Amino acid sequence: MASEKKSGPGNRREFVRLKIPLAERIASVVIIALLAGIGIFIAIKGRHFDPHLYNVRTESLRSTAAVVVGKDATARSTAESKPALVAFPKKLAEKTGVGEEYPAEGDMEHSAAASKPALKNEPLEISLPGIKPMSPTEFYSADNLFEKIDGRAPAYQSFNVQQMRCRSFTVIAAAGSYVDVYEFRFDSPVNAFGMFALERDPKGKPLSIAADGYSGEMGYFYRQGVVYVQIIASDVKPETLVAAKAIAENRAKELPADDSGLAGRRKLPAEGMLADSVAFIPDNAQGQSALKEVFQAKYKFDGVELPFFIMVATPNVAANAWKSFQDFCGKYGAAEVLPDVSGSKIFRAQVFGKWKVVYQRDGELGGAFDAEDAAKAQAFIEKYLRGELK
Repeated sequence: MASEKKSGPGNRREFVRLKIPLAERIASVVIIALLAGIGIFIAIKGRHFDPHLYNVRTESLRSTAAVVVGKDATARSTAESKPALVAFPKKLAEKTGVGEEYPAEGDMEHSAAASKPALKNEPLEISLPGIKPMSPTEFYSADNLFEKIDGRAPAYQSFNVQQMRCRSFTVIAAAGSYVDVYEFRFDSPVNAFGMFALERDPKGKPLSIAADGYSGEMGYFYRQGVVYVQIIASDVKPETLVAAKAIAENRAKELPADDSGLAGRRKLPAEGMLADSVAFIPDNAQGQSALKEVFQAKYKFDGVELPFFIMVATPNVAANAWKSFQDFCGKYGAAEVLPDVSGSKIFRAQVFGKWKVVYQRDGELGGAFDAEDAAKAQAFIEKYLRGELK
């Protein structure tokens, strides 16, 4: 139904609808309902991440691992080199070096799967007076870890986390209180340490129950063997904190001790080390591809703060890395070789306004870096090499 009225110049007529047809009203309701349904569907899907949605299809990359055949403009395959693996598991790439049998194209995925042993889902049992389990043990793999620690999972995956198990325990003496226990199992003590060091709280207090560990206001955090342990109290009630401490001591005793691969960590001198400054750099330390699995810490020495690093490797690898580092510093700064100290080679360099004093002996490479005072950095290194820093 419509009516006409005169309006505007030229006596133009405007139509005013006095009643909306039923069909149009029904159509409007249907459209609005559909839009609401689409919005709800998107919201639900957005809250449930599917880690497999964007997984790399490794089979599509096999051709990139084949030997390149062509003119001089292309990469050539020689007897001394083999094609690099692209987007395949790191461990598989490490095992396909010079002198080792390169896996057949169809065996690449099977080799990677076979090298990763299945982990048993053993319940987290803690038999201590004053606590009791609230629920069964939860288990998460590297693939679905995001379901429990969304946002932090990629960091754990970068250090080759294998499994996480967790369980909550009621504190009987404190109504409503509980203690959460998380155990992250990695493929090696080195990677467990790397993740622990990455999340270390600089305000934490050192622990006596574990060499790599600290306590916070409401919990305990440490590495034991290949496991990174987190024990978190629900509150600061005395009964809850006592229970958390007892659980921390229990896990430190029950979990196997294993420090393999941590030789560099053990070589860092304790004298003058700044609390909670130890870090682990898996690759490209100091921007050098040859520096891998490096441990470093900061030291207070003669009134200045000095960062110091150590890498333990075979003598040949250490010597080549030292020479490569020296060449790099000479290219981008001024480098000079210093007299040997206790059988160790040393060079000093100023790069981008900061000083480096780097040494190499047998299977060990290390040095001070980013130092403001060259003389004090050199004195620190010489004192370390003479065994005067413990």
